[in-house]
Amino acid sequence: VAEHVHLPGAFQTTMPLVIIPFITTGLCAVIMGGVLGDVLAAFNTALVNWVGEMCKSSTNGVIIAAILGAMIGSDLGGPINKSAWMAGNALMASGIWQPNIYINCAILIPPLAYAIATVVRKKRFSAALRESGKGNWVMGFLGITEGAIPYTMINPAKLIPINMFGCALGASVTALLGAQAIMPPVGGMYGFISIGNGWAYLAGILVGAITLAVLAVTFVDFTALDKKEEESGSEDEIFLDIE
Repeated sequence: VAEHVHLPGAFQTTMPLVIIPFITTGLCAVIMGGVLGDVLAAFNTALVNWVGEMCKSSTNGVIIAAILGAMIGSDLGGPINKSAWMAGNALMASGIWQPNIYINCAILIPPLAYAIATVVRKKRFSAALRESGKGNWVMGFLGITEGAIPYTMINPAKLIPINMFGCALGASVTALLGAQAIMPPVGGMYGFISIGNGWAYLAGILVGAITLAVLAVTFVDFTALDKKEEESGSEDEIFLDIE
């Protein structure tokens, strides 16, 4: 989309923040509702039952956290992400609160990671993505994973696994440090106030976000799209030599 759709002037800066997320989210909605509805419903039911059984059987919380964290980071608001989120809510309605701590932690990591990266390694990002990074501070605080979509679309093959790893790591650290559900956990950065050992929740978010940020800027050049546009523009220029 970013390579083939070109908007005039200042509207081009809305591509990574508005246009691309709108198109990808719309496509996901059509696929989920019209094509995969029954399949996803069955998958959600199986996931809820599976995670519920793991919680009841005292399965290591780190394993549950890693699985749910990776699902949250996989497609950033898509069907896999939403399956994990819905499973957490369904379990919370049944009185099983712990998985939602890991899910809430993982949700915050991708947007926060890219916000951090755009500040620490500015030269690795285009002007548009640096500008989008300012909004990601808010999305990272509130818990809106979709803020990471414009960055992930630069190189999905590399960044989707990195997103999954960062989210799984952060959620696992939260579980390892002993975050405990003492009431239905609240989402967002401020959700630590509703969690026993709330510092473990914040530590997991920070570890996951920093790891994701470091890996992302190490393996991906987020200015690549700008360079391609510059090269394309230079090829299209016509020089006239009038004597």
